[in-house]
Amino acid sequence: MYLLKSLFFAIIIYSKGIRWRKVDNRSLAVLKGLALDIIQNAKGGHPGSTLSAAPILYTLYTKHMKVNSSMYDWINRDRFVLSAGHASALLYATLFLSGYQFTVEDLKNYRRLNSKTPSHPEFGTIGVDASTGMLGEGFATAVGMALGERVLEERFNKKPKNVFDKKTRKIIDYHTYVLASDGDLMEGISYEAASFAGNLKLGKLIVLYDANKSSMDTNTNKNFTESISSRFMSQGWQVEIVKNGKSISEINKAIVKAKKNTINPSLIIVNTTIGDGSKLEGTPKIHSGELTKEDYEQLKRGLGVEGLPFTLLKEPAENIRNQVIQRGSTLYDEWEKIVVEYQKDMISDKYNELQNLAYNNTEIDLTKIDFGINYDLKETLRESNSKVMNVIADSMWNFIGGAADVASATLTYLNGKEDIAYNNFNGRNILYGVRENASGAISNGLALSGFRPFASTFMAFSDYMKPSIRMTSLMNLPVTYIFTHDSITVGADGPTHQPIEQLASLRATPNLYVYRPADMVEIIGAWNCILKERKPAVISLAKTEVKVQGGTNMLSVSKGAYIEADPSDIINIVIIATGAEVQVANSIKERLKTEGIGVRVISMPCMEKFLEQTDSYKDSLFPSDAKIFVLEYEGSFGWEKFVTSTDYLLTVNEFGKSASKEEILKYYKLDLDSMVERIKSLI
Repeated sequence: MYLLKSLFFAIIIYSKGIRWRKVDNRSLAVLKGLALDIIQNAKGGHPGSTLSAAPILYTLYTKHMKVNSSMYDWINRDRFVLSAGHASALLYATLFLSGYQFTVEDLKNYRRLNSKTPSHPEFGTIGVDASTGMLGEGFATAVGMALGERVLEERFNKKPKNVFDKKTRKIIDYHTYVLASDGDLMEGISYEAASFAGNLKLGKLIVLYDANKSSMDTNTNKNFTESISSRFMSQGWQVEIVKNGKSISEINKAIVKAKKNTINPSLIIVNTTIGDGSKLEGTPKIHSGELTKEDYEQLKRGLGVEGLPFTLLKEPAENIRNQVIQRGSTLYDEWEKIVVEYQKDMISDKYNELQNLAYNNTEIDLTKIDFGINYDLKETLRESNSKVMNVIADSMWNFIGGAADVASATLTYLNGKEDIAYNNFNGRNILYGVRENASGAISNGLALSGFRPFASTFMAFSDYMKPSIRMTSLMNLPVTYIFTHDSITVGADGPTHQPIEQLASLRATPNLYVYRPADMVEIIGAWNCILKERKPAVISLAKTEVKVQGGTNMLSVSKGAYIEADPSDIINIVIIATGAEVQVANSIKERLKTEGIGVRVISMPCMEKFLEQTDSYKDSLFPSDAKIFVLEYEGSFGWEKFVTSTDYLLTVNEFGKSASKEEILKYYKLDLDSMVERIKSLI
């Protein structure tokens, strides 16, 4: 009898399994068909990875993703980053079928002007947790998100005050998932970020690798032959391999196993075929572009979803929607119960802190803080900046960051705050190691998690971070980049360390404020703007020692430029200066004063802010009959708009020399004596 009962239940379970596999396969076919419709309607959109990765995204969203489409910004939701951003049509189709607020018209507008469905995922679109585009950036950003989750978890998940209640209130408990491609893992940033994640044991980070063995120009057997599993295991990752990338059950088992490991980040290598089902499957030709009409129709027939585009089969579509919505709704309701318990146990201030974080409401007014400024003290701008940063750190718990192994030189270490480590996420100092590229993207991930992060290195090496800075600006994230040793005055380290073109490149980046403050007063003003405005920013600091200048004003930093010093009578020339060169401009002013030449010194700590001001304000700084000079110990690009002749640019437009600061300035005729004589010859 026992055997008969066992057999009976086994048959029921088996038959249910068959039925659900059929439902899943039918639903997957609908997802693929819809994604193909989106691509074909747009006349392009990377069908190759869309087809190969569809089983991965279907399995992830229907079986695992903790999301609530009606509460899409839920702080405890799982995060998903499409690092393989070219597969965006697949993501939009998945989100649509999962109940997110997309319409069929939105899908038809894929890749069109101002649509909700741009060619690559963009932060701000419902259901999209991060902008991606440049391969590897999404991968590294997700590492920052996973780090953010661990820090939040450590801060907010608390045991109740009742000693008899042992249950920790897990108000923060989510995973970060990534869909990565061969291209992502070829990029150096993914190596840096993976190493960092493994070192910190970010076990709630799960990367699903669509190993379709093809890139745009060739199959990877010609350009990418290393052992990915060995590489990631050597970096401290758990590696799972899915042999059949079409199998929903295999993918599901791998995700389940990855979720059980909360110590090591997980890489799931899903062996797939690019353009699965197409006449061009397995070849680079299916990577991008538009399918032929014949191939498109054949694919839809093979999937069993032939017919008019965007015509969905009701039952499979509802299956996807119901799986995601029902699970998400249940999990959200359970979380709300935890919130009620949390508020009772923790007193409301902790929960309020979390809410403020979720809505980015944290700020302080630095102008109301007494920094005890010593006007007689001569110190480097790095030292002044360090003092301000440490005041901020004492006032804002979510102010967090680090440097690319040069914090001792950039002076960006937060004193009295612990280092983040795999066994301590109470810290505020991130030890990035020599990983400039990854540190920028990780900072983006932290900002997307509610933090006010900073990242630092020497200005000459900011080029490593430029792709991440671009993504910061695209997403309008409150990340602050602190670059020191920012001119030829670096000296003996030579041209490799002396930035020339970097400032101009950063100033050319849309939506990015670049601050080059003159002294501690302007540093306070710059940070006050940064904290209040919550926008991407760079602080650029020279190595030079300076005193607080007599005319600098922290409130005027918000104008971008202002009159720092004036002659007592007539104005013959105006010198626009930035950073430590404001001090030099004041020295020029005093020298020319003895010869009866009146000099107005304009401090311009932020060119972008100045260009935003009214014409009347801008005109008020520059008398019509005065000659205008620009003084900055870097390249001149971008400054031409302020002068009538390049002769009036006191800048340097070639790579530096290895010598002392004094020798270098004399060589380029940027020492005080040479500049005074040059100015006199031009007026």
